[in-house]
Amino acid sequence: MGATFPQISRFLPNNMEIHSSADIVSDAVDTISTIQDILSAISDDKSLAIFRVIAEECNTGVESLIICRNLQLTHKKYYRRLAALIRYSLIIRKDGSKKYILTCLGKVVYTTLLSIQYALDNIWKFRAIDEMKICKGVYGDIDKIVSSLVDTLVHKEQIKEILKK
Repeated sequence: MGATFPQISRFLPNNMEIHSSADIVSDAVDTISTIQDILSAISDDKSLAIFRVIAEECNTGVESLIICRNLQLTHKKYYRRLAALIRYSLIIRKDGSKKYILTCLGKVVYTTLLSIQYALDNIWKFRAIDEMKICKGVYGDIDKIVSSLVDTLVHKEQIKEILKK
């Protein structure tokens, strides 16, 4: 049998409260970000630059002063963009420091951005694959040819899987 709230609460710090699961769920629903929110938070070049700087520092984090100075932003512009990244759960402030790190959602978004960047850097490869797909009438077994072309031109396994679907 599990412990009750009064039994658990004696082990918690004085300022920590126990909430019911209904409270936690309602709080989570209030803070859920939409795709539009995420994209709007990284939509301009300076916001994306802030996000990338934080992402490239992995788990060590980056201090606000360094980001603001390197990107040559005014404090107002910097903190407005930073607030949006925090609001939509892309970054968080590391406990006990002035450094910011990516959240789990931020890591997923950053990985997706890297895939998009890979595709843009290799757009000619994707255009060649598209051209082959529309030539069905010319070649007999176009699916095999396209699959072979994907294997040859695309080096990222995740993107290969997407293209072979």
